[in-house]
Amino acid sequence: MKFSGLALCVIAFIVSTPTWAAGTLREALDHAWERAAQGRIAESRGLMAEARHAEARSWFPEAPSVEISHRDDRLNENLGLREREVDLNLPLWMPGQRNAKKRLAEKETTDSQAAIVEARLALAGKLRESVWAFAAARSEAELASERLETAQRLEADVARRVKAGDLARTDLLMAKEETLAASNVLADARTKERQAHIRYRALTGLETLPDRIEEEAVKSDQPHPRQVLAEAVAGRARAELAFIRTSGRDAPELSLGWQQSRDAGSQPDNNSLRLGLRFPFATEGRNAPRMAAANAGLIQAEAESRQILDEIEADQREAEALLENAEATHSTAVERVAAATERLRLLQKAFDLGELALSELMRARGNASQAKLEAARARVSLASAKAKINQSRGVLP
Repeated sequence: MKFSGLALCVIAFIVSTPTWAAGTLREALDHAWERAAQGRIAESRGLMAEARHAEARSWFPEAPSVEISHRDDRLNENLGLREREVDLNLPLWMPGQRNAKKRLAEKETTDSQAAIVEARLALAGKLRESVWAFAAARSEAELASERLETAQRLEADVARRVKAGDLARTDLLMAKEETLAASNVLADARTKERQAHIRYRALTGLETLPDRIEEEAVKSDQPHPRQVLAEAVAGRARAELAFIRTSGRDAPELSLGWQQSRDAGSQPDNNSLRLGLRFPFATEGRNAPRMAAANAGLIQAEAESRQILDEIEADQREAEALLENAEATHSTAVERVAAATERLRLLQKAFDLGELALSELMRARGNASQAKLEAARARVSLASAKAKINQSRGVLP
């Protein structure tokens, strides 16, 4: 696809990434990550974890408060009676509550970091699918273009031989049918290629595929990012439950007060200081719903963690079976292309010598073309299967 200079300027202004090509899949993934909403969501969880750390580092579990009051008798007797009060209320940590808050903040940091890696892996899966869908569509469009060029050359050759009286006009009509059919196939292939290109560009903001898109199936000694995230979520749920257990009541408050009073206008001011403690009671109505919600969150996190382990194992087995089948199919397809190409070469010689009917040659051409198409699909399927097995193992490009 070609763009004018103005169009390129407009597109570069609209998209978030100014680079229009990537050399590797990793670079393409970086471009996609800059555009992905899940990336921003995952990173926002890190900001929430940092806020928890700030809370745990605070001297107080809640914000302190100040109360100021003033009272006098100017609206009734107006004898000069006056009373002023200032109270500073300081919430206090419960025993063990601050440490529990710190552990919860640490678990949320681990959770946010695991979420970023898992989100990046999920995006890598979308990128791999998009890349190989685009590569497959482009490969089929190239083969369709080659088929059309071959059909056009054959039609020109048949037309020349019909003019010379070597072939019947029905042979020319047969060749024209093949050219028209090949033209339709090419149009469909180019439409699919454009559709795949549009999806790839929407994902990455790039115009072309990376120079190197093929991967080798590798094994990873690291735990799967989905497993790491599931364990981190369960760990955060446990830390949250522990924090709630240390927070069975609202924070007690230490209050420091100053009072100034005067009984009458001619009397001196009386100043006094006040020190007080407020201890809220722990009630079942307050604690039971919070404990129930925390327990439910922990049970759900642990159940999802076990389910994710089963899903990871199933995905890996499925990917391994897919790769094994793709390797066998690719090997067979390569052999078929070699046989069909050799047969076509021999039949082409026979046709050129006038020893073979055009219909037989066209059948051979159709078989060879189909063999090439299946071989191209098998090659793409094999490369895609390697990418999928890496995806199932949690390996990033």
